[in-house]
Amino acid sequence: MSAIQFLQWIASYAIQSALVIGVAAGLERWSSASTTKTRVWTACFVSLLGLLAVGLLLPHLQLSSPWTTASSATVLAAAGAEKELGTLVLWVWLFGVVVMVARLAIHFVLVQWFINRQPRVPTEVDRHLREMVTPETLVAAGKPVEFRIGPEEIGPFCYQFHRPHVFIPASLLESDSQELRHVLEHELTHLRTEHPLQLFLQKTTQCVLWFHPLVWVASNRANLIREFVCDDAASNGGAATAAYLRTLLAIVERQRQFKLSGLALGRSVSEVRVRAARLVAQHKGVSPDLRLPVVAPTMLAALAASLLWLPIDPFTSSRSILSPWPTWSAATLHALDLPVRDFQTFHQRYRTHELLEDAPLSR
Repeated sequence: MSAIQFLQWIASYAIQSALVIGVAAGLERWSSASTTKTRVWTACFVSLLGLLAVGLLLPHLQLSSPWTTASSATVLAAAGAEKELGTLVLWVWLFGVVVMVARLAIHFVLVQWFINRQPRVPTEVDRHLREMVTPETLVAAGKPVEFRIGPEEIGPFCYQFHRPHVFIPASLLESDSQELRHVLEHELTHLRTEHPLQLFLQKTTQCVLWFHPLVWVASNRANLIREFVCDDAASNGGAATAAYLRTLLAIVERQRQFKLSGLALGRSVSEVRVRAARLVAQHKGVSPDLRLPVVAPTMLAALAASLLWLPIDPFTSSRSILSPWPTWSAATLHALDLPVRDFQTFHQRYRTHELLEDAPLSR
């Protein structure tokens, strides 16, 4: 992939992503059930990663070729400018990706170190915790949940990589049984509904599209929606809203503004305020569930967006509606004896040679 082709891909990918996020935001707005909203954003992040693969591995449609009417001098000047800009954008994008991946790697190492330092709850306490909830909630991704004692300043939270964990401060283990049950139901719902996997997809998307403001907006919204799902489960669908709100307030008052995990029960004060207002409104019955299909429309939006490519490359051929296969994909297919058209490098050099012959000589 040349610098010009990269510039075309990254600009097109940014617009495609904005369209998919816009569709997802609309679907989420018209969906009232928190579980449905979660599926919207999960489908959105999967679609964005799918657009990444499609853009880098498959040919794309060339629906317009405005450069065919431009003069040779104009095309050469544009190609030179785009090459410089594309090279700069490529290095900036790669630097951002490396920084994001490094942050995730460091965070992963620190979390693993943190988990190994936290003691498991005593056997009697572990048995008591498991008796407070239904057996099916104690298994996530086919593995039993492990309870550990967490720091007071962080509050209760869950984490899953190889094995699911729930961390509960010692003060909560000695608190009111109803409060402890709310905490368990909240954190176990995170694990049971595969929120750690959804968070991983979200973080991966952020690494690739770190420069896109709408991706960060969507991520913040997805974080909040996952909390809605667990709030609904812990409050028994609104039947125990008042008691759960008291639990939520008590936890927020206990912990300081310190955040280690994206799956903590008590997060920022503003977020807790939004969650509390929603629970109160839901308790009053102002949130009808429309039960809209959301995954298929999101995927269809991504499929439609994948057809949108900006005609940035001045060397785009007007003789074919389909671009050549990317070099790395074509090489793999050629190794499998599958014939595909791959003329990117040759065609670009040939066109440049033609343009240099047609361009007027300057004295």
